[in-house]
Amino acid sequence: MEIIDNVSNMRFSQFAMTILPPAGTGKRGRTLDGLLAALQSLLLERGAGAFSISDISERAGAAQGTFYNYASSVDDLVEELAALLSASLAVLGRRAPCAETDPVAAFVFKTRRTLGISVQAPDYGRLLFDSGLPADRLLADLRRDLEADIRMGTASGVFKPAKPALSASLIAGCMLGAGLDLHRGKLPKSAIEDAAAEMLVMLGLPRAAAQQAAAVRIRFEAPGPLPLQWLALVSVEGTSP
Repeated sequence: MEIIDNVSNMRFSQFAMTILPPAGTGKRGRTLDGLLAALQSLLLERGAGAFSISDISERAGAAQGTFYNYASSVDDLVEELAALLSASLAVLGRRAPCAETDPVAAFVFKTRRTLGISVQAPDYGRLLFDSGLPADRLLADLRRDLEADIRMGTASGVFKPAKPALSASLIAGCMLGAGLDLHRGKLPKSAIEDAAAEMLVMLGLPRAAAQQAAAVRIRFEAPGPLPLQWLALVSVEGTSP
């Protein structure tokens, strides 16, 4: 099955997005969503590596041969789920300010949105941190998006990183670690603003300005319930932000 890689690249885009389900919006799209729903259920129930193609197909109510029309292996379907999760987070970021015109506000929105997911929607935290879902693709999407925004902020003179790519990598790692600690309850929800401020300081903002920017009141959309599905995502993306 061909996975549309540019779907994950739309994560947190402040521009208009068009979600294109890899299997379309008809019967094939519904079947793929059924397989992905079954995968999510098994990941949360058993963890990665503890089930087979047969288990996924049985839970989805599909013949095992049908599975191979959409993925060549369990890992292939897991990769598709990672793309779906990235696209889902992109839709949740529709309200993000434009990084080109207000890089600080965009950074704060995206940072607090990402860190707040597992607090606001614990099932997302379970899928991200407890299911064994590989973090590589999500981390790569986050790092790529951060680097683009950091470079915009650097060009406007707001951010002052010596090496934008390295800063993006370090901040992406910080966000992943803080997100895990928030999910585990090792950090309180109130730490989200403090974390955003610390990351702004890493980018060269004075501490007082960083703390003020990180504390701005922001309204976030509530994530939809699991299981994530491409067709549901198309419906949400089609509504006005």
